[in-house]
Amino acid sequence: MPSKVKLGAKHEVSNIIIQGCAPAGNAACVIAKSNLKTAFLGYKANNTLSLIANEELKKCEVDTSLLLESDNFQPAIAIVEVNPENGDRTVFYSTNNYKPLQTKDINEDWIKNCKLLLVDGYDVVGNLELLKIANKYNIPSVLDIEAGDISVLKEMISLGNHIILPLEGAQLITELNTSEECINALNLITNGQLVITDGANGSWALENKKIVHQAAFSTKVVDTTGCGDAFHGAYASTLLKGKNLAERMEYASAYASIIATHFGGRSYFPSEKEVNEIIKNK
Repeated sequence: MPSKVKLGAKHEVSNIIIQGCAPAGNAACVIAKSNLKTAFLGYKANNTLSLIANEELKKCEVDTSLLLESDNFQPAIAIVEVNPENGDRTVFYSTNNYKPLQTKDINEDWIKNCKLLLVDGYDVVGNLELLKIANKYNIPSVLDIEAGDISVLKEMISLGNHIILPLEGAQLITELNTSEECINALNLITNGQLVITDGANGSWALENKKIVHQAAFSTKVVDTTGCGDAFHGAYASTLLKGKNLAERMEYASAYASIIATHFGGRSYFPSEKEVNEIIKNK
């Protein structure tokens, strides 16, 4: 957006980009671009927003064969205003005609043959069922949760294996302040691996009852859209490749720092070599 806006007038802006989005959708693209076979489960319909969302997944090499036809469905849509000075975002969104994933539409066979399940905190009814199925077949799961009904978020945390949430979300759930306080409180309701992220302040995890901190990588920020989603996707991809906790956090942090240097959350997907170069030269 320009630095000054006159209400009721027209303004030319330097760039407008239309992309697919959403936490699980963005993470799926990151995982697929890491040369891992990835499918996305949800609904689709014959309307403009749905067609854009579906084609964006395909462009990122995500398998869309699990998208289910649903009349009158429309994906959630967001307009993201990016501050040209520091890359901060202001988000306006609508969920009109959005339909969360329903339990009746889930096929257990889709999950039991997977190596990993990643869910976000929006389609809670369907995602809770997916997590239960994953636990039934000992399929590892990665959670990307931010806000919502606290009792539901706590249930999701109790079912997850790798729970990654922003500090603001952890504060909402625990009613505590610091990352250390939040992570110790959340540890009481899960046996999973907890990770708390806080943008430029880095990320924290609990390992063997000790707090582990991963500093954020210094970067020239253009747009922070999709950075958190990229962290989740990069963490998940390195988990599948057998990396330990410290390696997963370091790689995810470096990956997200590269995403922040591009306008739009899906404009660029760094290679493993590029991310490792960032880590090597830190």
